[in-house]
Amino acid sequence: MPKKAGFIFCLVVTVALMAMILLPLVVVVLGSCINASLLGLSTDLWSGSRHDIFDFSAFGYIFENYSDWALFSLELAIACVAICLLIAVPAGYALARHPFPGSGLVEELVLMPLSLPGITLSMGLLATYGELRGPLLVLAGHLLYTIPFMLKVVTATLRSFDVGRLETAARSLGASFPQRLFLVVLPNLRHAMMVGSLLVFAVSWGEFNVSFLLNRGRPQTFPAVLYDTYTNQSIQISSAATTIFLAIVIPAVIAIQWFGGRDSVEVEQGA
Repeated sequence: MPKKAGFIFCLVVTVALMAMILLPLVVVVLGSCINASLLGLSTDLWSGSRHDIFDFSAFGYIFENYSDWALFSLELAIACVAICLLIAVPAGYALARHPFPGSGLVEELVLMPLSLPGITLSMGLLATYGELRGPLLVLAGHLLYTIPFMLKVVTATLRSFDVGRLETAARSLGASFPQRLFLVVLPNLRHAMMVGSLLVFAVSWGEFNVSFLLNRGRPQTFPAVLYDTYTNQSIQISSAATTIFLAIVIPAVIAIQWFGGRDSVEVEQGA
């Protein structure tokens, strides 16, 4: 009986927490496609359809006026993924496979931007590279926030299995370093690189503070669309922008959980 009561209590708490998290998202999604007056928002200023129950015209407004902002954010996110793979994966391998005095400090310094407020990081970049203000400096700011995620995932994965033993075995069989890298190391890192890439993409897509402060003119990143529509537009338009934002980030978050779970299972089986 106590076990059953405990299970029911945990179930109720879980359902309540899920409702707290999901209900606002559901309301936002509904607000993007249902006539605002039906939601009790009689002061909504959007001039879409006033009589139909469903009204998707706000999405058309977002795509017409902010499609270049969305494209800019996607380009930044994809560029961050590519650069993080090129920089953080080799760096993570070097730190995990060939540690040196002070390598732990290097790892902590790479992670430091995650503990700094966006405005602090932005002011430092502007003071140092103010003449580059614009897309290049925005990309630099995104990389300071995303490289730590890729580096941490890669180093944690490499340390979860004995990569040195695997490389030694491959070397004893006559494998050169490129062969060991492409046939031993990278295959064992494929899920880590996938999870890291998804994390980098999600973080870059949702970053606002650094992007807003370091960019100059238009287009801004897509999170700035949320800020712009919530401060200057109607509830229905801002809800449509938020729905588009969620349509990109939620699949990435789900994929992170799925690939992360697979990675954990494979590591346990390998051990």
